[in-house]
Amino acid sequence: MKRENTMITQKELAARLGISRTTIARAINNSPNIKPETKEKILKLVKELGYEKNYVGSLLASKKKIVYSFIVESRNSYYTEQIKLGIKGARKEYKHYNLEIIEVITNINKPMEQVLKLKKLLNSNKQIDGIIIIPLDKTKILELINPYLEKIKFITVSVFLSKKISYVGTNYQKCGRLAAELLTKTLNSNDKVLVIDNGDDNISSKYYLNGFLNRANDDKMNIVGPVKKNGVRESLQYLKTILKKGNINSIFINRYAQDILLELSDDILKKQKNITTGIGNRIRKLIMERKILATVADDVYSTGYKACQLMVDMLYKEIGKSVKKIILEPQILLIENLK
Repeated sequence: MKRENTMITQKELAARLGISRTTIARAINNSPNIKPETKEKILKLVKELGYEKNYVGSLLASKKKIVYSFIVESRNSYYTEQIKLGIKGARKEYKHYNLEIIEVITNINKPMEQVLKLKKLLNSNKQIDGIIIIPLDKTKILELINPYLEKIKFITVSVFLSKKISYVGTNYQKCGRLAAELLTKTLNSNDKVLVIDNGDDNISSKYYLNGFLNRANDDKMNIVGPVKKNGVRESLQYLKTILKKGNINSIFINRYAQDILLELSDDILKKQKNITTGIGNRIRKLIMERKILATVADDVYSTGYKACQLMVDMLYKEIGKSVKKIILEPQILLIENLK
């Protein structure tokens, strides 16, 4: 039975078993220099008594761990800022840990830039204890890190790579489905929904689109498209032409939605029933000004926070080689919960 409200010490464990504190420490720290039967006996007592390591004392004196955080920049600066703030927030909470996090920033539209920077780091003689990464080129990144899985702790963020690698992120397909479900509830039976596909950002936009279309099909939504476009300017040129006909009641855009919608006139937006996916300062502005109804988004801050928290667990808390997959629920954001 676990002891409650009391912290058991290594000294007490040693006294109960009649062995040295050094042997206790070896078992707890998973050191190879200990007999299996002795280790088993110690760990059994550790579990029974609810022992937890005194991390503050032991880790301050330990060798510094170095983690590299590969973050992507895009037109949506909010995403980058919130991921960074989440990681910094967790780092602040775990300030007693002898941990350094080094940021590596690359462009979301330049996957090879990330690949080359990661390759250069892995081929260097630098100390690398952990890597948190938003992988843009899944195939190339996986090829690079596979040989290092035993040596370095890896966590992928927002993009799932492999069952062998821990992951923190959101189900973006579910975000798309939720957006379609919400939109369906606002539409009349003959309303038309224009869908613009602005391509794959290697993280979320493809899944937003697939989820939206799947649910729209389930709900028998009257879809126009998806119409493939290549960015903000091309999308706006197309919209100016089609919206003159006046028979589009809603627009769903899987990428660059906030940049495109902000360029449309208030008269157009306030007549339509638009729901977006993702979050950024401009989407917040559109919702607060009642130019779109809502957005379905991942909790970006929590994603960064959970990734850093998980890295601390992997480096310091003896969770061994177990792989964690943390899926965060999408948020439905309206005026009321943006205030």
